[in-house]
Amino acid sequence: MQLALGLARLAALARQDEWRAGEAQGLTPTQGDILTTLAQRAEGMRVGALAAQIHVSQATASDALAALDRKGLIERYADPTDKRATLLRLSRKGRALAKRWPDGFARVIDTLSPKDQAALMGIVVRAIAALERQGAVSRQRMCLSCQFFAENAHPGAARPHHCRLIGAALGEGDLRIDCPEHQEAHAA
Repeated sequence: MQLALGLARLAALARQDEWRAGEAQGLTPTQGDILTTLAQRAEGMRVGALAAQIHVSQATASDALAALDRKGLIERYADPTDKRATLLRLSRKGRALAKRWPDGFARVIDTLSPKDQAALMGIVVRAIAALERQGAVSRQRMCLSCQFFAENAHPGAARPHHCRLIGAALGEGDLRIDCPEHQEAHAA
């Protein structure tokens, strides 16, 4: 119970800067989440995938996207793999705003030592992976689900994991939750 209370307080603190930035720009928290998510996806996203990524209904995402479209912050274009589908990405104006958008958790993370940051990263990645398996969160482009990732390939080393794509050992703090080079590992 105390851990949940502490996490809730940290999350509330982290969101304050994002809410203030959103208010100043006339954006809702959901619109801010869309802005930061699309900023990480230069290739664009479909509405359904975006909604799943930020944990809102497709209708809520569509309403927020309509507002972002009116503000000139997003672009819609045909999906090159399926001309019937539409992809979304940030416009030039949207990318400029995303670059200025605050990282709400930066203040929290900055209070931790590098060692604690690395340990927490490993905990967060594993918690997300467990929630994925339960179906509570959508699939992420994480190291743990990537075909290039070899967990504990270097046992006992400071960087026990290995990424075959970049040919490098990885420590807990090097793990990624949203990697653009991610390729889903196939079940054996």
